[in-house]
Amino acid sequence: MGKVGSIVWRSEIMEENTINVDRTSIPYASMETRQWFCQELETAVRKHSQYLYEVENMARRSLPKWYLLTKRAIDIFACIVGLFLLSPLFLVVAVLIKLDSRGPIFLAQERVGKNRKQFKMYKFRTMVDDAEKKTGPVWAIDNDPRLTFMGRLMRKRKIDELPQLLNVIKGDMSLVGPRPERPFFVDYFIEHVPGYYRRLEVTPGITGPAQLRNGSDYRPIDVIRKLRFDINYIKKMRLSIDIMLLVLTVMAVLKGKVGRSKGRLIGT
Repeated sequence: MGKVGSIVWRSEIMEENTINVDRTSIPYASMETRQWFCQELETAVRKHSQYLYEVENMARRSLPKWYLLTKRAIDIFACIVGLFLLSPLFLVVAVLIKLDSRGPIFLAQERVGKNRKQFKMYKFRTMVDDAEKKTGPVWAIDNDPRLTFMGRLMRKRKIDELPQLLNVIKGDMSLVGPRPERPFFVDYFIEHVPGYYRRLEVTPGITGPAQLRNGSDYRPIDVIRKLRFDINYIKKMRLSIDIMLLVLTVMAVLKGKVGRSKGRLIGT
């Protein structure tokens, strides 16, 4: 049986309201917001306890070797072609970032990949220099005042994510898979959300059903929703799903609607 804090997966104990979430290490600054976060997370975990228990105890999927090799070959070929075709855009974006604000062109953020292996994920800088110097890692928020003018434009079309094509070539990421999170958040949710670690059993990706449907995490319930999408993808991983998700991603980016699609994604 799994545990999270003092959550024990037995109905008689769940009824005793014994959830104990650490309120000192959550991804928000103020105590008031921490309390809100803990209450929301407790409610979300309790509401989805049966599903989380099933995720925690599901059999680990063994993917066919031919699929993994084909997926890797597509990743490398598509990213090399993509970097070649997008090189003029990279140059223009780099110049505009330097003209717009002080700081580096690229950022290398620590992320957690397959089997909890950490790696540096590349992005175009979208915030003011040293944006997290005082706050540390924080979740995405609407109208973030730390965003630069260029940063807002890039995020709308996900241009800031394009340098991750290099991560795919290196093998840290795939084009399609669960979104890699930062170590601070991964450690926290592994401790407090049963089965959360199962999304780390496959190579993370630039895009996937969670990114298309759920977007960024703004509330604790989004963590559970994203986990559902990720686990569903892992259960059904195949080339047709990957290709479909890539096509849907391109369409969503062109429309500026990544993370806002409606309805169920086919095959997921």
